[in-house]
Amino acid sequence: METQCLKWSFGLLVGFVLLHLPLHANSTPEFDEAVIIDRLEQIENPIFELKYNNIVGAYIQGYLYRRQARKAELVTGRAVLYFPTIEALLTKYGMPEHLKYLPVVESALNPHAISPVGAEGLWQFMPGTAADYGLKVNDYIDERRDPHKSTEAAIHYLKKAYEKYGDWALALAAYNGGSGRVSRAIKRGRSKNFWKIRRYMPRETRNYVPAFIAATYLMEYYKSYDIDPKYPDLELQITESIKVYDAISFYRIGQLTGLSIERIKTLNPAYKRDLIPNDPQGNYLILPKRVMQAVKDYLEAKRPDHLADAFFDEAPVKALPPIPDQYHQTVYFVTQEEAVLEIAERLNVSVHQLIAWNKLRADTLTAGIELRVFYPKEIRRFKPMPRVPTLAALPGLPLPAALPVPDAHQNRLPALPAHFVMRDRQSLFEFSNQFPAVPVHEIIKMNGLASDTKLKAGDVVKVPWPLLSVLHPTE
Repeated sequence: METQCLKWSFGLLVGFVLLHLPLHANSTPEFDEAVIIDRLEQIENPIFELKYNNIVGAYIQGYLYRRQARKAELVTGRAVLYFPTIEALLTKYGMPEHLKYLPVVESALNPHAISPVGAEGLWQFMPGTAADYGLKVNDYIDERRDPHKSTEAAIHYLKKAYEKYGDWALALAAYNGGSGRVSRAIKRGRSKNFWKIRRYMPRETRNYVPAFIAATYLMEYYKSYDIDPKYPDLELQITESIKVYDAISFYRIGQLTGLSIERIKTLNPAYKRDLIPNDPQGNYLILPKRVMQAVKDYLEAKRPDHLADAFFDEAPVKALPPIPDQYHQTVYFVTQEEAVLEIAERLNVSVHQLIAWNKLRADTLTAGIELRVFYPKEIRRFKPMPRVPTLAALPGLPLPAALPVPDAHQNRLPALPAHFVMRDRQSLFEFSNQFPAVPVHEIIKMNGLASDTKLKAGDVVKVPWPLLSVLHPTE
């Protein structure tokens, strides 16, 4: 990106190393350029022509055959975590679905990836560019690591670049090296064809589009190779995300859900201090679907008329039983030829989950296949303490009917009687000494007493109680 001087992508850095590693002796015969070229041509709806050259081939070799091919197992396994979110946001903003392969190049689908020059997250934003696109980076949160917010920021950047150049290959080059470098290359090469002007770009940007083509090939065809994806456990796969607006600690989330702090951190890498800070725009919380309802219950119970937090003490978080015991395994029978996408929509799971659970190698399944499907055994809930009962409204105290309107220059409203119950015997004079601002004759007049009256315990005495006006303070 232009503001970050030439961002070193994590995937490109790995690819650069792979280009200089020898192939396994027994893997070289498996590499067939003709097959790869044919498969690239068969990929549907590419965002630009998926050309093959020696650089593309070298990256594909690095992904599939070299000693570092185990990284491909990690990348393909992480797709089940992040592709559903990325795909949904690309659809929301009307962007090509194949852009989901860009973070494979950028970060190997690792939200914790950090480049040598300080770019971070799935999409490898530099701090300055992150700020330009509304991502917060402070002591509490780094939204470059947030799968939702960083993807939205990347989409806005790519959309802007595409609108400028009208070509996705150039838009990707601008994402890596900045629009300034791309514009200068266009001017020098007198063309908007990436392949004609790439020699005028820095080496990383020059190789960025070939790396994207190789990543696309990997994610489309890894099933045809000896790649065994390293899928995360079910708890990380079957998740749900919500927006929270008030601050909440991971400790409280752990109390609600029974999850360990480490598990919560794994699913929510953007938060630095085990705390989701308050934000009027909302922050994303990602949790296993089976426990998310407990958090929703708690947030609902945080209203003033509930006692949500009174439910808790400071005891350590109680962990739930082992993960496998929390899920049912059911079987779906394919009765006719069906696409994996259609089955996933019917079962309300993602395509990537079905692939992970069943190690599927094809996008269309024939009749007779049995698919494993996992669902939570129980949805965890949170029951707060009972609501504080609604109290009846207190009756209003009527003012005297004859109360006159105070004069604009008068600070004192007419006196109202205050009632006092005598606790012991006193003379009327001794009683009046407790109210130096009230003349004794007004007490005598209000109560109809004689000046020598002796007051007994239990007698009720009215005292003219002056109320200072707040309407016309002394100037």
